[in-house]
Amino acid sequence: MSVQRKKPEIGKTDSSSKMKSNETGSCCWFPVIILISYVVLSAIARVDMKIGSKLDYIICYGALIGFVILMVWGALDLLMKENSRMKDRKKWTAGCKTALLKIVNRSGSSTSYDDYTNTSHHFPCTLELEMSSDQKDAAQNQTTVRVEVRQYVYDRLMKCDTVRIYYPAQEPLTFLLEEEI
Repeated sequence: MSVQRKKPEIGKTDSSSKMKSNETGSCCWFPVIILISYVVLSAIARVDMKIGSKLDYIICYGALIGFVILMVWGALDLLMKENSRMKDRKKWTAGCKTALLKIVNRSGSSTSYDDYTNTSHHFPCTLELEMSSDQKDAAQNQTTVRVEVRQYVYDRLMKCDTVRIYYPAQEPLTFLLEEEI
């Protein structure tokens, strides 16, 4: 008999409140963005056809510089968020217990298509792990833990017989694999 693992929510924020506050603002900005895009694209077209004025050239190169600035800003923002997530995971694992569990069974991802309903079903990669003593105490009458993992984690563990997990002492069924940290 198998029990499903719970994945800890590390560094997650409530995005629903952010979305509600931005909904009205995006409605007002949408026409402005369309107008600016039209002006910039018209200027680019005139410059490309060699009939543009100095203002068209200024708009083209200004838009290009603005685009580069936005791309760099976005890349830096993603990098900072990823660093923050990594710090949160390291902080979470610092207060956790570890255990080395044996991989009992594995199944790769697959997709099946149901002709009758014209839908496809995706089945993720899963690992079945032998339970540690703490986990057996938390989920009695269970012998294994079923873990859904992403493809890259599954590939990394393909040739391994065991996997190290990190879990809080009070919740042994809420854990991360070492490869997920």
